[in-house]
Formats: sequence, C-alpha cells, structure tokens
Amino acid sequence: MEAFTGAMSDCRASLSRCAAVGLPLLWLAACTRLAAPPTPGPDSVGPAATSGGGSDRPPTAAVTGAPSAGQEHFEQIPACPEDIATPLFDNLPIDPADFIAFRPLGFLSPPIHIFPAKHSAFSMTLPGDQPVPKPVRAPGPAWVVEIWEISISTGGANYQVFVYPCREVRLYFGHIASLSEKLMTAMRASEPACSSTVETGATFTRCRHEDLLIALESGEPFGMGPDTAGVDFGLIDFRRAPAGFIVPEHYDYFYPYYASPLDYFTPEARRVLESKTGSVFGDPLRTTEPIGGTYMQDVPGTAQGNWFFPGIYLRDAPDVSPLLALAHDYVDPSQPLFSIGSSIQGVNAGLYTFRIESQGLVNRDFGEVSADGQTYCYENFSQERPAGGMPVGQLSGILLLSMPSDKTLKIEAVEGRSCAESAGWVLSANATTFER
Repeated sequence: MEAFTGAMSDCRASLSRCAAVGLPLLWLAACTRLAAPPTPGPDSVGPAATSGGGSDRPPTAAVTGAPSAGQEHFEQIPACPEDIATPLFDNLPIDPADFIAFRPLGFLSPPIHIFPAKHSAFSMTLPGDQPVPKPVRAPGPAWVVEIWEISISTGGANYQVFVYPCREVRLYFGHIASLSEKLMTAMRASEPACSSTVETGATFTRCRHEDLLIALESGEPFGMGPDTAGVDFGLIDFRRAPAGFIVPEHYDYFYPYYASPLDYFTPEARRVLESKTGSVFGDPLRTTEPIGGTYMQDVPGTAQGNWFFPGIYLRDAPDVSPLLALAHDYVDPSQPLFSIGSSIQGVNAGLYTFRIESQGLVNRDFGEVSADGQTYCYENFSQERPAGGMPVGQLSGILLLSMPSDKTLKIEAVEGRSCAESAGWVLSANATTFER
C-alpha cells in the first residue's frame, strides 16, 4: 500500500509518470482522474438517430482514494500478450445473422458524432424499424469490471458494460437493452454512484456500478441488445502508441488509445466480421485499408481533422455540439465531408460533401489547405450520399475557409450561387474561429 500511495503521488505530479511506475491499468485510470477533473458521461446514451448506435464517449469512474477491493481484485486479470498481433477474441459478440453490418471506425453523424467515431458498432436496426434485441456475448475470456445503468426522463433505459480481456485492453458495449441474470445479480449487490445531467431537453441519470470482477467465458451471453439502432463496441489498448492528435490535451485520457476491434479476432472470426464491415446499411463494404477504419484524421499543418470551438474540449465538455471536423467518409475515405455542429452561423448541423478539385482555391481536399494566407471557397454541395450512406445537407450559399495559423481555422457561410459569383472571398465578423 505504501508503494501504491507513493505512486499515486507521483502521478498527481506528472501524468506521464503513471505508466513508468507500473500501476495496473485500472489504477492508472484512477491516477489520471485524480490529476484532472473526471470526464463527463457519454455524449448520448438514449435512443440514437442513426444506425449503428449513438454513444460516443465511454464512461470513466471517478476514484478519489486508495484502490477499493474491486481494484485490488483487478490484479487477478492476466497481463496482455506483449505482441499486439496475438488474437484475444475467438467469438463474435453478436451472431452474424443478427446484425446488418459491422461499422468501421470513423463514422460521422452530427450532432453526436461530429468527430470521426472512435468506436465501432454492430448495425442492427434500419431506420423506421423497431429494435429486436439479440444475445450479446463475450468475444473471449474476459472480466466485467463496471456496469452503467442509464435511464432517460423522456423514456427509455439501457446499460453499458465495461470488460477487460486482459489488463491493458479495455472493451465497452453500449446500448445493451437487458443484462443476463448473472450480471444483474452482481450489479444489484453493488452500491451505485449516481448522477444526472440535462442533455437535449432530457434528464439522463447514470448509475455506475464499479469494483466488479465478473468472469465471463468466451461466447458466454451477458445481455441482449440493442435498445435502439445497434450495439456499440469500443476497444482501448494501452499497449499501443497514442494516436497523433495535434493537441492531445484537448481529449480525455482514453481517447488516443482506441483501436479497431477487428484486429483482435482470430483469423477465422475476423474473416466473418470483415465480410460485413462497411456501411451501416449493409452495402457497400469498406475495401480501403485498414478495413477496421480510422478515427484519427488530423494532418498537421493542414485543415484536415478535428477542430474545437474555443473552450469546448472533449476532456471536460458535456456538450460537444459546437465542434467541427473536416474529415472523410468511414467507408470510402476518398470522399470528403464537412461534419458541422452548431457553431457556424446559417448552417444546420449535418454532413456536407463536394467534388474535390486538384488545383486552385475552390473545393480543395482538406489536406491540401494550409495556413498560406489564402481564402478557400467551397460550392456545389452534392446531394448524393457518400458510400457510408449517411444523409448530407445542401447549402443555399458557399463556404469560405482560411487558416490564420497551423492551429486555427476560420469558416463562414455566405450568400452566392457559386464561388465565381461571390466577390472578394472576404471573411467577415460572422466567421467562426476554431482551434486544434
């Protein structure tokens, strides 16, 4: 215990020393939250508006002292293999007959998924259909360490289940409609920590059941899902180098460590899952490597990637709707997408796409836009859905964009049928400034 106390003190002084002192991962997460305010709950745990699930942020339990019994028991979970190519899973969590598609990383759907989604999902319900819950199983031997019980004032409830197949890899399953008797019994025997937040006009009450250690065999059913469009499947691997986001301080601790679950299955199971990896509507499939998709699209020195409204950061903001992403489709990465939230005057939240031009200042791909003193113009927004199948919006005017510096971007919607007919391309005081 003295060693633990000293290590925690070290972590408070410098987060970068957490890994160096060799703390188990659950303690490491606790250390991180002691040194910074705990992150809020998921962006959305209620009914999702699009196929494939809607929860964007995994819960993290706030820990404010020495490890509890549950955290000490965490040491019973084996360490992960040093070789990250070693498969951890040999069973698909959901039977292939029960889901439409497996969604790669990078899904975009404002206002929830303004940034490319860091988790995958099993798409199981088409728009207009009612969800039909199916068994959700452990993909390999694993331990449930935390369960979130969520209720919404406007109706509806679901669960999020957090699982470790080994110490350095954390999974979560979202939009679980009901739990197995085994999990329900263990959850009811624990003392929850509950809190409520108001989001989009509804009150969300989340009760965290922590310090659990429920062993699951590979293929063992632990619940039924989804409650809405699909079952979220997120994976965090601390053995990997963190993703290269330009300003990592603007993200919560877990964010840079997400990876595609596709890469953790045995070859046979992976082949089955890969054969259904693509659009949430089932067709087309993703054929660009990596097949599991990518959620980190920042390109330093260019406009491509994630942009924050000043003061609204993923590390601590409950409302992320003011954000902006200049990214690419999760099924066909050659297709550009403005993923716009609520911050650009005169533009509704949504996706907007266009035909890329290879030269000039009109409709350039985001990775070709830099802080070069130029103003870029975007026009003729297409009504044709990208390969991922998500609906796109239509602007009545054009978008002007410039980068005052490598880490700042200004964007404004202005009147005009085309860039050629819009005189000057001058950004006014109505332009919105974003930062990395």
